[in-house]
Amino acid sequence: MTLYPSDPSVEPQITAGRFETLLQLLAWRAETDPEREAFSFAGVSRSFGEMWRAIHGFATYLLEHGIESGERVVLALPNGPEFFPIFYGVQQAGGVAVPIFPGSGVGRVLQVATHSGARTVVVQRPTDGDELIRSQADGTSRSVRVLVATEVLGETSIRPEPEFPALGADDLAYIQYTSGSTGNSKGVQLSHANLLTNIRQLIAGMKITPAEIFVSWLPVYHDMGLVLFTMVPFYLGAKLVLLRASLTNMRAWLAEIERNRGTFTAAPDFAYRLCLRYVKDPGEHDLSSLRVALNAAEPVRASTVEQFEEAFGLENVMMPGYGLAEATVGVSMWSPGNKVKIDERGVVSVGRPFPGVEVAILEDGEAADSETGEVLVKSPANTRGYLDNPEANKQLFWRGSIRTGDLGYLDADGDLFIVGRKKNIIIQAGRNIAPREIEEIVDTMPFVRYSAAVGIDRGGIEGEQAYVFVELREHTPPPAEECEERLIRIVEAMYAHLGLRPGRVYLVAPRTIPLTHNGKIRHTELGRQYQDGSLRERGSLLFPLW
Repeated sequence: MTLYPSDPSVEPQITAGRFETLLQLLAWRAETDPEREAFSFAGVSRSFGEMWRAIHGFATYLLEHGIESGERVVLALPNGPEFFPIFYGVQQAGGVAVPIFPGSGVGRVLQVATHSGARTVVVQRPTDGDELIRSQADGTSRSVRVLVATEVLGETSIRPEPEFPALGADDLAYIQYTSGSTGNSKGVQLSHANLLTNIRQLIAGMKITPAEIFVSWLPVYHDMGLVLFTMVPFYLGAKLVLLRASLTNMRAWLAEIERNRGTFTAAPDFAYRLCLRYVKDPGEHDLSSLRVALNAAEPVRASTVEQFEEAFGLENVMMPGYGLAEATVGVSMWSPGNKVKIDERGVVSVGRPFPGVEVAILEDGEAADSETGEVLVKSPANTRGYLDNPEANKQLFWRGSIRTGDLGYLDADGDLFIVGRKKNIIIQAGRNIAPREIEEIVDTMPFVRYSAAVGIDRGGIEGEQAYVFVELREHTPPPAEECEERLIRIVEAMYAHLGLRPGRVYLVAPRTIPLTHNGKIRHTELGRQYQDGSLRERGSLLFPLW
């Protein structure tokens, strides 16, 4: 095992500070500088004073309605001004926030509520609440109280001063659900100390100051968008321009950077590729104010770094980074302002660990002379473990570090390179999806004998996509019209449960999906057979044939 600590010359006092929770810092900002802008969204500004009053109001509402200390509350909320009062209001009332994708289907919302033990779900629109309530009418679903964000925030403004529970650094702040399934959900438990520690690590490692101007469309219900792009600016009092979590118009993102003279933004690699494809005249956008365009959440392509900077007239601005929810979010990043390092295989370095983070490489026992192994991370920002998942926790920890499941190496300078994945995870549009999440949904359909989901990257602009292979129960496929109907049902079910549309779905012949001797799916082998044309040559692809 090779161990590289972070650079001691920039080690911050990450455990020091006058606040034990970010909530305490927000209260201090509201008291000392209430008119200071906390963020803007859709052209509307919110001050720290306004945000704190809304946090206070929602926390009061929860206490009056019987929330208990440590109680989980599921938040199915999009980017917007309602998210923060509810997220932090849950914490102030002594609860634990559980943010999830707001487009999650009813089934997924109730699965998370069941697994986390939540009695309350907060949604954005009355129609979302109506759908959840209807789903519980027959008594087959978990019973939860449904709150509509705009309604509960609107009725809490005149409530009296309550006595809020005391919060400590080691108390849980929120639970971030990562890849998992109905039978093996993974809820990463993050304490207030984890959050403040990683905030300070990110600030020191990226040399972020209160003068920074953040522009972000990243979803606030997920770790990078939440911690790096809202908590860090709140901590520093830096300017935050928050956009809707949508990439239907790439120019809107770039226009906001230009309009606000943004200095700090981020996206997965695919989003920068979309800019290169759909922004016909990059010269129309002045991005010269950018200091950092973080490229993280999926594999970074050297061509993206080079072409994006060339197209928009930038130099040493796109910075590759690496992180995972189990470490709160940030682990390492290439040093801002320096030319990115690319190895002889074209793999882009994700830099050195942030201050207070140690990265270790666990060498593969089958290739003792190889410098590539599993990446381990040791950090005070690491999670205490997954919620109610002892089996997964056994696999997560190794001698005080967490096992990332990613394969990488450290060069002679201590720079980290991620070269692959040991764990079987699909990364589509920056989102981690366990194949089992998809397979458990598809396998419930009556015409399905067996299904398997794999990540396929054909080298196109869309990057890695979830490809689903579905073995039919029939040896002879039904007519094309019925096959088409089955594909539609699969896609609709995936979107309803996961908010995800697959890159492709294939109906395949029985016994097409390769299995191990003990019946486990060989996902890597299936992906290889698809990409080298073996499945097509054997006639295993029944529909569609193209």
